[in-house]
Amino acid sequence: MFFTYRRFAERRRAELHARGHLVATRAGTVEYAETGPAGGPPVLYFHGGPGGHEQLHVLDPLARRGYRVIGWSRPGYLRTPLTTGRTFAEQADAAAALLDELGVRSAAAYAISGGGPSAIEFARRHPARTGSLVLESAISGRYDPVISPTAGRIYLSPYGTWLITRLAERWPRAAVADLVRQESSLDARTRRGVVEWIMADRGRSALVRELLAGLTPYEDRAAGLDNDLLRWAELDDTLTTGVTCPTLVLHGSHDGDVDPAHARHAAATIPGADLHVVPGGWHILPLSPGGGSAREALRDFLAARNGGGPGPRPAPAP
Repeated sequence: MFFTYRRFAERRRAELHARGHLVATRAGTVEYAETGPAGGPPVLYFHGGPGGHEQLHVLDPLARRGYRVIGWSRPGYLRTPLTTGRTFAEQADAAAALLDELGVRSAAAYAISGGGPSAIEFARRHPARTGSLVLESAISGRYDPVISPTAGRIYLSPYGTWLITRLAERWPRAAVADLVRQESSLDARTRRGVVEWIMADRGRSALVRELLAGLTPYEDRAAGLDNDLLRWAELDDTLTTGVTCPTLVLHGSHDGDVDPAHARHAAATIPGADLHVVPGGWHILPLSPGGGSAREALRDFLAARNGGGPGPRPAPAP
């Protein structure tokens, strides 16, 4: 098993390195990737944990609509060293430094899950650089989850994350069912319906595989997640104080990972924030049957702040 895993990790690492770029900033080395047209309105993506720059594929719908999506590996994840920014304030400054190197004056800050605190700090510390803020299933205060030994062995270890990706390839329904169980507070009957809905569409089932692959190689992400877990537990309700930019908060009513109370808190403490709760939605909104309403809310929110916003990209000429 050791040699099989090592070959897998080496292949996976090579794929990730080929998709990312390293840049030296005043904050330190940052790894990033981009998708969408270079001239589109920029969106800076703050990934969750575990994660990395490759997680920007979650925002492919925005790239197809003409937005320039910039994803970066937060410190401790993949090739961005933890020394680039241990605290969320330092990570916010690193994000601003990355924009400087890319020649981007301001961007919409888009955070999912554990990327919330860094994006919120970015909006607080760099208001002139933050055109708007989107918080999707995001942490906005103290977060100190109880991780069961079984979940830890599966989702927080090199071999466990590798095996779950293999499970997703060979027995995808079982992998989807376990993901929905881990990340939602839905009852068993409703979970079964969600699993069937995901499995009925190739795009949705492929997204599950991509998300699970985003846990590997775990050892290249462990430093970032370990740091995040410590920092999340130190947060309090003052995190959102001082955010003044237009803000959209998206959350599922049955998120079993980040409690919907985080969304309510962010919406209540950020002046003028819009809150959109997806009924029956769980932690991964694109894989929630009602998640389409969140996409519509996002489309309208960003379009209103980009002069109508870019429309769908024209199809290539035959």
